Amino acid sequence: MGSEYVVFYAEASLVCIVILSILLIHNIRHTTKQEKQIWFNRSIIAFILYFISDAFWAAVLGGALPAYRWLSVLLNLTNYVLLSVMAFEWFMFMAASEKMLFRTSKARKRLLLLPMAVSFLFIVIAFIISPYFWISEEGRLNPLYHPLQIAAPLFYLLIAVVISLNNARKASSMEEKWNCWLFATTIVGVVACGLIQLLTLNAPTFCFGCTIMLLWFYIQHMQTLISADELTRLNNRGQIDRYMAQVRYRENVSLYTMMIDIDHFKQINDTFGHAEGDRALILVSEAIKQTCGQIKTPIFIGRYGGDEFTLIIQDPGEDDGYPEQVIGTLRAALSEKVRKNELPYLLEVSVGYDKLRDKNDTMKECLVRADEKLYMDKKARKAGR
Repeated sequence: MGSEYVVFYAEASLVCIVILSILLIHNIRHTTKQEKQIWFNRSIIAFILYFISDAFWAAVLGGALPAYRWLSVLLNLTNYVLLSVMAFEWFMFMAASEKMLFRTSKARKRLLLLPMAVSFLFIVIAFIISPYFWISEEGRLNPLYHPLQIAAPLFYLLIAVVISLNNARKASSMEEKWNCWLFATTIVGVVACGLIQLLTLNAPTFCFGCTIMLLWFYIQHMQTLISADELTRLNNRGQIDRYMAQVRYRENVSLYTMMIDIDHFKQINDTFGHAEGDRALILVSEAIKQTCGQIKTPIFIGRYGGDEFTLIIQDPGEDDGYPEQVIGTLRAALSEKVRKNELPYLLEVSVGYDKLRDKNDTMKECLVRADEKLYMDKKARKAGR
């Protein structure tokens, strides 16, 4: 190692720090202060601080900075702590994104901090008992240092991978599956780059790898935010419009547009509060995804706005009774949701649908007809009560 190594390492770290700083500033300016965004920003800050500390350690190894013992101890303890903090904050970001219940419990949060706290206490106690145990008088690290350094981070990251893969297995839509796979592959990429640097290369592989994986994750995640409704995780209105603009009439393919509206939604909000109204929207969206998951035909699902949802169903063949099967399955799924969640109100929907008729017909006109039939269904259901 020499001056060239130090310059290369410093330049690499600086480039990565600048990229992550731009990403952080953009995220702060263009997203709301939701729990998951706060955890994401914290993890990015921890990555930046780690790259700075690691660059200083590289300068010590390369001889650009004097190998004072106090400096070696300070830099390595800083790296040690920051690596665990990075992993913990990314784990919490994943938990907030997946809306996992344990994150709302203070007792469970403290329990999650235990691996990091135990690991840190172990290295501090060992240093107090034997100041030269971890770092020798010459500034060399004990071979046990790195295994202990990555123990807590690996714990958090591997648990996050397991949870993400399990959620992907249980996901009811491709969009949910993709989000879970995105978390898992990002973590695996970061861990792989760290292990490569630790075991084989004397280069900033971890720095480059983390930056590339985080940038890739951010681009993919932002695309999801652009196209997905935040509450229900269904496609949003913009994505519905884009999809409809691409759909065309085809021979031998029945194409249906379906509009779904929650009955008495305003009454649910006024009586039980907006939080319960949000819960009703989520339960309906889950019932729709559950229904569509049972149907082996291409279906596009979106939240049109408010308490209205849109389905665009492509059904090869000429089975005109097919939409009625979807409606029956959906209403049965909703009844089951009401029973399981012991809701203090009925959660029912009115539905209207229409078929794309010919080449001169448009999806917009088909949607208008479906919306008109929705209100006919709503009036009929109201009159029948």
